[in-house]
Amino acid sequence: MATTAVSTRDPARRLYGVKHSVGTMGILLRGDHSECEVLLIHRRLKTPEIQSNGPPDSWWFPGGGADADETPEEAIVREFSEEVGLDGQTDDYLDKPWCCFLYVVEQLNPEQQPQVMEKHKHVALEWIRWDKMWDMIKAGMAACESETGSSSKDSAEEMRFFPTMHNMVKKYPNRSNIACLKRHL
Repeated sequence: MATTAVSTRDPARRLYGVKHSVGTMGILLRGDHSECEVLLIHRRLKTPEIQSNGPPDSWWFPGGGADADETPEEAIVREFSEEVGLDGQTDDYLDKPWCCFLYVVEQLNPEQQPQVMEKHKHVALEWIRWDKMWDMIKAGMAACESETGSSSKDSAEEMRFFPTMHNMVKKYPNRSNIACLKRHL
């Protein structure tokens, strides 16, 4: 089977003959080993902008679309600055795309604290343990797939996750251990 090289600078590139947009998400880690947490951002309820750019009232990693003149790596660095006010650089460990490019982001300045920068799009930030987030995504997916649609009365019903995060759990079901993200563990 022949493959075609595609420029990562073209955000509306073709893959499998279908034109699509390029998006990015970044995983920012805090802490060590079993206590390691990741940063999530909470989207606002519907606005004209949010209706067209993904589901409202959902949690996801900071990120967004790539502009016409930037690579996915440049896009995620820009999105971290725009959305949570942090300077960062990408770690290429998770550079295999599915719907969007997903990167581990290394914070460049440990003195910076994440904050909601685009208040018209987002309402909150939260640090959550990787394994807990993974379990919450799986519980939410199971509730959606069950006949009754009910779930246990825990925080899983408090947090709805962006579809790309569901895809991540479906595609890599055994990566709930933070060691999968941290090469040096």
